Amino acid sequence: MTMRDMIQSMIQDTFQNTTQRVTRTGALALALVIGALATATAMTGCSGGTTTTVERPDIPVVAGPMALSGTIGQLARLDGIDPVLVSGYGLVVNLNGTGGQPLPDNIAATMEREMGLMGVSRSSSPEGTALAGRSPSQVLRDPNVAVVLVQAVVPPGAPVGTTFDVYVRAINASSLEGGTLWTTELQIGGPEQLGGFASQKIAKARGDVFVNPFIEPGSGARGNSNVVGRVLDGGVIDSPLDMLLTLDNASHARARSVVSAVNSRFPPAAGDRERTARGVDGERIGLTVPSRYRENPNEFIQMVEYLQVDQRFPEEYARRYTRALVEEPGLGGALSWALEALGEPAVPFVRELYDHPEYVPRLAALRAGAKLGDARSASYLVDIAKDGPTIRRVEAIRLMGSAPGGPSVDLALRELLGERELTVRIAAYEALAERAERAELRRLLGSELDRRRGAGDAVSYASLKARTRAFLPAGSIQGVQRQVVEGKFILDVVPIGDPLIYITQQGTPRIVLFGADLNLERPTFVSAWSDRLMLASDGLRDPIRMYYRDFRTDRVSTGEAPDEVARLIRLLAHDPTPERPTAGRGLGGGLGLTYSEIVGALYAIYEQGGVQAAFATERDRLLAELMDAGRATVVEERPETADEEELVLFDPTGGDVPQLQSPSGEIERRSLVVPLNGGAAASQPGSGGTGNISVDTPIDTPIDTSNDRPE
Repeated sequence: MTMRDMIQSMIQDTFQNTTQRVTRTGALALALVIGALATATAMTGCSGGTTTTVERPDIPVVAGPMALSGTIGQLARLDGIDPVLVSGYGLVVNLNGTGGQPLPDNIAATMEREMGLMGVSRSSSPEGTALAGRSPSQVLRDPNVAVVLVQAVVPPGAPVGTTFDVYVRAINASSLEGGTLWTTELQIGGPEQLGGFASQKIAKARGDVFVNPFIEPGSGARGNSNVVGRVLDGGVIDSPLDMLLTLDNASHARARSVVSAVNSRFPPAAGDRERTARGVDGERIGLTVPSRYRENPNEFIQMVEYLQVDQRFPEEYARRYTRALVEEPGLGGALSWALEALGEPAVPFVRELYDHPEYVPRLAALRAGAKLGDARSASYLVDIAKDGPTIRRVEAIRLMGSAPGGPSVDLALRELLGERELTVRIAAYEALAERAERAELRRLLGSELDRRRGAGDAVSYASLKARTRAFLPAGSIQGVQRQVVEGKFILDVVPIGDPLIYITQQGTPRIVLFGADLNLERPTFVSAWSDRLMLASDGLRDPIRMYYRDFRTDRVSTGEAPDEVARLIRLLAHDPTPERPTAGRGLGGGLGLTYSEIVGALYAIYEQGGVQAAFATERDRLLAELMDAGRATVVEERPETADEEELVLFDPTGGDVPQLQSPSGEIERRSLVVPLNGGAAASQPGSGGTGNISVDTPIDTPIDTSNDRPE
């Protein structure tokens, strides 16, 4: 018999024994006995022999997993967490005579009205731009200007400053190569047309257009490859949509309890304009994503869903959750979020599962511990990262990026950079880059505090964080060196492991060079883009000569190309100016190529043996992760299944390479590279627009990507 049953039995016996002789004194004594026993009943759930009771919040019993009873997600629904489609019409400029084609009347009228509202006219348009001395109708007919449909999917609950990829499709142009999207306002739903319905405008978009890098620039190729593109990290939220919690059963008391629980777990911090939760009425509660979750609002949403309304006994909930992790591993993901939502009191309990023999409870506990800043989680994550199944290794490595830990974690990640599996190498690099940013931020904060302490100036945390996103010095223990190239993209150099060129195709544009001394080959001959780009060297000691003819201007540049691939990339990207006339000898000081053109040039050099390195894009990694996930599912369902061969990149130096037939009928060597699908649609939080990355970029538009998804 349980303690509760015994107490209830005592109450019943006491009542029966006193019903025969009830006097005023006896009734009073009975009431005291019953009151005392009822108090003891309420105390049986308390730990440590507590003798004080507090009235519990008004929390009804609801359906759902018993382990998660009392969480906000079981008492309310969260509205406004679905991705939101935004769109608008915009102008792309700097084309090479491929725009200015006829427009549908309604779109032409819409664009003329918008430009008129912005003050575009013959007399007022700014000099030195495509608008100078022109009326709106003349601008629309300019062959170097195109009207585009701009679309994006905004992350749920995204706060001010959240950035994302936007997709553009030409309406009156045959190609968007080399174009730049001017600032375009984005409204909820479809784009506004003259005379149509105008919905709320919540974001803006701008930046360089990234087209398929695996087609020849200026080739006039037909199809979607050059009339659609993306502005990587080009959208930014400026008028966010709040989320709304709606209680299943209206109650002012319960609404107050929910507001208190959310604000206690997520108190205001620097950059937050208001409280996280605000009561609207007895049924609805408004939520605002805190600024510290700007780059990953989904993490905040998940914790709110699994946050306990009753905040008084976190240790008891932590004990319940960890017990349920072992008994109901199918709830592993939800229980991990619930433990993280509890905060620091959960740490002693999750530690008990760090060495659990089953992966699901172990990783769920380690995830919560790492997110809660438990340094003990690091060594256990290292063990899984080195010896676990591939999909578990990648998960552990990503957690190592945010987990606290000393140099031993950095050294373990550096060791993983030498792995052959693409997913493991990229995950290790991203974790090291995250740790390098934090280490550099700590260093900058220390030096700035020392410098400004005497002057009494306030340290700008946002500006220092922006610097760490744009620059990482060489020689750190993490081994990641970073710089922004011409404001167009990030170049990371990781001189560890086998040579590899890795390209991102969403979020902040990045080129990552793996391996020490990644140089061009000698002798070599590379010809790309119908001989408009050529590199040649006749002997082992001969210089590498470069020839380039710009398809826009027919200007020819010749000169000596640098040996180092990193220096070559900077030369390809540099736009000569009076202040910075050159990035190398000859070649006009630089070729001024776009990010997509540089990616295409690197691929041509790789494909023709100009560099002894593997080549992979972000999509290659995503495909490999899908294969690893499928393999893990088979192994778990059928343990007797033999392990499959590891997925590795095709190496241009030897081995069997897939043979794909080109449109001309010739056989071409290809790696795992999958060209961009122009009709795809996706979005990604990140930064404030390509072509505008610099050390001075405000961190209110952070330069980073978190979550990758297939195109």
